[in-house]
Amino acid sequence: MQKRIIALLLLFVALLFSSCDDFSYIVSTKTRDTINTNKSNSIKIDKNNSAQEIKAPEYFKQVTLNAGYKTLDTEDMKRVYSAIGAHLNDFTDKPSSSYKGSYESGSFTVENCSITKRQLAKVFFAFSLDHPEVFWLSEPYSFSIYDNKISLTLYFSVKEETQKKRLGQLNAVINSILKGLKKEMTPFERELYIHDYIVKNCKYDKKADESKNRDPYTIYGCLVNQKAVCMGYSYAFQYLLSFAGIKSLTIDGDDDDTGHMWNAVKLDGNWYYTDVTWDDINDISMYDYFNITTEQLEKTHVIVPKMNAYNDDELFMSDGTIKSCNLIIPKCDSLDCNYYVYKGSVLESLSDNTLGEDLARVAENGEEYFHIYVNNSDFDYIYSALFSDESYAFADFIKEANDLLGERVLSTNVVVTSKKDLNVISVQLNYN
Repeated sequence: MQKRIIALLLLFVALLFSSCDDFSYIVSTKTRDTINTNKSNSIKIDKNNSAQEIKAPEYFKQVTLNAGYKTLDTEDMKRVYSAIGAHLNDFTDKPSSSYKGSYESGSFTVENCSITKRQLAKVFFAFSLDHPEVFWLSEPYSFSIYDNKISLTLYFSVKEETQKKRLGQLNAVINSILKGLKKEMTPFERELYIHDYIVKNCKYDKKADESKNRDPYTIYGCLVNQKAVCMGYSYAFQYLLSFAGIKSLTIDGDDDDTGHMWNAVKLDGNWYYTDVTWDDINDISMYDYFNITTEQLEKTHVIVPKMNAYNDDELFMSDGTIKSCNLIIPKCDSLDCNYYVYKGSVLESLSDNTLGEDLARVAENGEEYFHIYVNNSDFDYIYSALFSDESYAFADFIKEANDLLGERVLSTNVVVTSKKDLNVISVQLNYN
């Protein structure tokens, strides 16, 4: 689950106008090697913290994570789901002979239960979808089905004493994060706060696969160790959003032919895709995958099918693993809460827009970046008209913004990033 490599074309706009500064012209590239370095490490972690309850903000209605449970087709499947939850603390601290690095739980039986191997797989997918906080539950499980009952053994990644200590640490960090949620925040602002916290405090663990350590794949790795891969990012995002009153899911898929995970988020009745991992690259691309549509996502990601798309031979692979799949795939077709639409300037045409006014607002706040969402089918024409050698029309909007501000605040020297796949132009402003 590695991050992609992307190349961003940075264009240092450089034209000479009678009303503008002198310019030089530079073209350079940035790659994924220039990872976001704006890491705040604002939460001090108490490694000796004892277990404590999470104190959810009272002014938001906490979301119950049960979307997976609702997909279960029979009462027996729901009974097994509930039994898994009831046995999450059945520690034996006995090392597993079958799964290296794991510890066996105490086995348990669900009586009078008619369930198939395939149904059981769906139960575990559903439980994982609903419980991102259970960092100690390993993916493998063993079972036997006989005489109308099922016997199950779970596997844990840590011993009981370690689990209790880590749970206290995790809850302490979550409580510290939740203190930053304010009553007056809109759902968009709550999501943005949690997104930015993770991006600024977690580093992508490039060596996770080599180390064989499960922590980077968990919420604990993301929020406490502050090192994770996409699963850890996604689980942390989903769990924190639930305390902010925002419904979300984790979504399985691929990027660059590598397994990947991100989130679907529901705001104001509409679903959006957010990939916090891919937003953790650098400041100028920090919101490229914040509340995007299915159409935008599928330009770079592949959403794997639902479980019911596979027959048993396809679902259960020869090496004993289960094929990656989804239980729920929301339709994401709204741009209302897309970051660049919600926070930036939406440009319909060069003759009718609010670029100057929006630039003045951004400059008044001293913001580093100005984002333009091009709501026009001819992106190349708009980009060329604003920033080409022949026509640097953006200089006119800078002048308009300066006139509105009453002083020459903004320089016409800017750095521009074209993001055609997202319909976005990002401008790094330069202040006089």
